[in-house]
Amino acid sequence: MNTTIFDIETGGLPEAELLRIVEPFDPGSVKFGNTSDVDKIAAKIERDREKYYADARDNAALSALTGRVLAIGVKPLDGEAAIIGDDNEADLLRKFWKQFISRSGRWVGFNIMLFDLPFLCQRSWANNVLVPGIREGRYWSDSLLDLRETWQMGNRQLAGSLDSIAKALGLGGKTGSGAEFAKLWGNPNMRGQAEDYL
Repeated sequence: MNTTIFDIETGGLPEAELLRIVEPFDPGSVKFGNTSDVDKIAAKIERDREKYYADARDNAALSALTGRVLAIGVKPLDGEAAIIGDDNEADLLRKFWKQFISRSGRWVGFNIMLFDLPFLCQRSWANNVLVPGIREGRYWSDSLLDLRETWQMGNRQLAGSLDSIAKALGLGGKTGSGAEFAKLWGNPNMRGQAEDYL
């Protein structure tokens, strides 16, 4: 059986699109304590507003509502690793799904049932890209294997990142952080580091 390993890397949507989607900041949610000083209240509202939008930008890549797929790493067990990347997200998704359909067998990843696959499907819907039949009702296709679920052996409370599990199994660790991927990917001088990480 053909086996292909894959992983996606994501980044936040462009600022204007992100601000169109994120709920507006609610100044009424700011807590002031006992102060009645108008200047202090105004400063606190502004600090909270800035933090609210900074947090939205920092976490945008973790949601298909506010993030986008930047690149997808694909590695057939019997072949070379490749990176599917395209500045046009819809084209990137079409390329991935085309490869997914053409390469039958098992597709394997880490935390793919909770993150990668939902993100790919949701971003495909947002970009009017057809998603192949990888879900049967509420269940994923048997052709998909999530290594996190395999490690947990039914215990969803069991913690463990890819990095820590790989180290525990003597496989070495990750070579970077996904939180830095978008910054590296977007800089032509650092794109190689992003590709190495993926």
